[in-house]
Amino acid sequence: MLLSEVVPDNNARQYAVQRLAKLLRHPDDLVFKAEEVRRKLAQEKLLIDAQLNTDVRRQFDDVQEGLELLYSTTGQIDRVKTDMQKVDQLCNRAQSYLTNFDRIQQVSVANRNFVRAEEFYRQFSEFHQQYTHVREMLADAQENFRQGNFNLLRLHFSLHRLEDFRSRALGFTGVDDVDSKQTLAQMFGGLDALVRDFEEFLWMVAGNMYDLALRSRSNIIVQLLKVVESEEIADRAQERENAAAGLASTAKSPTTTGPRREREIKHYKQKLLKFIHDFVSSRVAEFFKKEAKGLDGITEVTGFVVDELTFVGDTVAPAFPTNYFIFDVYVDEYHQAVVRNTNELAAGDLDGGSILTLLRWMREYHGAIRKELSIPKDQLRPALLEGREDQLAQEYLDIATKKIREWVTNLMRSEHESFVSRQDAPNMGEDGLYVTGSSTYLFEIINQNIELVIEAQRAKLLCDLVTECNKIFQDLSKQWRDLLDAEKIKQIDAPETAAEGLVDYTMALANEQIRSVVQAESIRDETGDRLSRSHQERFKTELSQTMDVFMNVAEAATQTLADIVFSDLRPITSAIYTADWYQDDLLQPVIETLKDYCQDFHDHLDKYLYRRLMQDLLSRFALSYIDAVAGKVKFHKGQATEKLNHELHRATKFFKEHMDSSAVSDILNVVRILVSLIDSTPAMIFLEFFSIKKQYPDLPLPLIEDILTKRDDLEKQQLKSILESLRQKSKGDTGSSLAKQRTLFSKLKNYPPLGSVATKSRFM
Repeated sequence: MLLSEVVPDNNARQYAVQRLAKLLRHPDDLVFKAEEVRRKLAQEKLLIDAQLNTDVRRQFDDVQEGLELLYSTTGQIDRVKTDMQKVDQLCNRAQSYLTNFDRIQQVSVANRNFVRAEEFYRQFSEFHQQYTHVREMLADAQENFRQGNFNLLRLHFSLHRLEDFRSRALGFTGVDDVDSKQTLAQMFGGLDALVRDFEEFLWMVAGNMYDLALRSRSNIIVQLLKVVESEEIADRAQERENAAAGLASTAKSPTTTGPRREREIKHYKQKLLKFIHDFVSSRVAEFFKKEAKGLDGITEVTGFVVDELTFVGDTVAPAFPTNYFIFDVYVDEYHQAVVRNTNELAAGDLDGGSILTLLRWMREYHGAIRKELSIPKDQLRPALLEGREDQLAQEYLDIATKKIREWVTNLMRSEHESFVSRQDAPNMGEDGLYVTGSSTYLFEIINQNIELVIEAQRAKLLCDLVTECNKIFQDLSKQWRDLLDAEKIKQIDAPETAAEGLVDYTMALANEQIRSVVQAESIRDETGDRLSRSHQERFKTELSQTMDVFMNVAEAATQTLADIVFSDLRPITSAIYTADWYQDDLLQPVIETLKDYCQDFHDHLDKYLYRRLMQDLLSRFALSYIDAVAGKVKFHKGQATEKLNHELHRATKFFKEHMDSSAVSDILNVVRILVSLIDSTPAMIFLEFFSIKKQYPDLPLPLIEDILTKRDDLEKQQLKSILESLRQKSKGDTGSSLAKQRTLFSKLKNYPPLGSVATKSRFM
């Protein structure tokens, strides 16, 4: 099938773009289908070129034939002109042969006037009878309207003859003949009423065009249109007469049937189109009022308009002349009526649900019109809601964001009050984990809004909504982290003023954040796949950021738990390497304390967070041994390493009950390094240091200095030489070179990472 057979020329470009879009749906099609499409289009182009060549050749032949006819016609016109001149000459000669030609001519004119007067008298005598007959025909048509037993053309023709006779009768009357005019006015007085009754009946027929078409009586619609066309022809003729200054010249013409009164211009076609406008407006307004019933039922409008226009296109439009373009007229009228009624509904303040309903309906409306009627969106003017689509989307976003923020604020106010007062134990889920339940309520409203936007088929609006929710979640995250810090400080610095149960409530908060992460991930994976590729990536990125926000709160909660645990252990960890440490078993109370806490963590904390927390506790445990070096301590060679090895063995055994063995060994290895540095001989310290440095590039030199300085087996001069060698060898280390090689040593409190202000001050 050729392009010229499918679409008109003015839509060829649009059709070509649409066809390419169907053939090349995916980026890969440019690789695998482009050549095939190119060959196919080339073949079609050859066919089109061949057809065009044939058409052009045919047009040239037709033009040539027309030129030959024009040439021959010119000669024929010249011959006719010559013959007419001969006839005129013969007529002039014939007048000279007749001695009484002028009198004969006057007798002929008198005879014609007599015949015309006799015909006028006959029509004048029959006028009342014809008037009565037309009146009866109209009454019968009105009575039998539902059955369709009437003929509009016969009615109109008979009425037109009466009007024509009245015009000629009034034209014969002189300007000053008052009596005659009054007599004629009385005689024709009922004709104007009859004309009005006929017009009312005519527009009643127009108002029932749908019913007539439905009952397969399109012939009556055709009669109606022929009446309209007949009146339009008469209107145009009268306008031409008026333009030529008509009545006087017409009266003198020998071909007229007598003088006429100027005819009234009726504009039936204009009235018909106005009637269609009023009819469609009323029909659509009635549907909005009775069927749509406001915005809740506006989706029903789409089916109504499609059904109506389909009916018009199938049954009504075929009865109209093509120059009416009546289907386009009906499309414009229905669309404009829909726009007017929609604007009235949307004139007031709309809630979020109503806005989404409107936005969804707008897309469905244009899609249905394009699919069912092949009418593109650009052809429908004016635009629905006057082009306020983006504005409405922004209004919905503002309303939804405001309501979500209010709802979340109220929810979090209750959660914060409960978290601070801690009057009752936190709720426990079916799996034994502490929970607050806030994530369920939080994502209930989020899911409601997401589903509403998806139903409205607004992917961009959905992404914007998630972006705004992220801002709310970030504010919420900051509030939780600030509250955690405040409650932790109160618990550590003034425990007597703090309510009990902070650990349990912190676990509940952490678990709830993980539940929020899971729900956000579910929305990302399930809903993201329902979006187009152009919006899928942004949507999933926004939901990933949402997950990060909740995870940050969860991590802050686990850090709070670790801070609380080690605040309880602070009196013991601060005594490491002191005389009490050498004399007493300080590790046992540490392990017992950790056992109590870890059992609660194991039973009531999310498994993922539990593993992260145990890793954090172990790291802090190991770092406490390293940071303790900065205190006023002394390393007794032999005794210190023996005690450290013993405590490492016990700590390893304890933590392996809660963690992976390899992870425990890796973290506690930093303490074993401490043992090796305490136990190394003076000759091996240099090699031992750089062996450790390869594994832990961020090992701080001040830590090594403190370890060696506090060993009781090194002489002062010997120590000075070792330290000087280590400093010279470490001069090439910079903070930037170690930035990507951070290990556990970078988390030391008393020995900041290389490059920090605190570190530099130790070398000054």
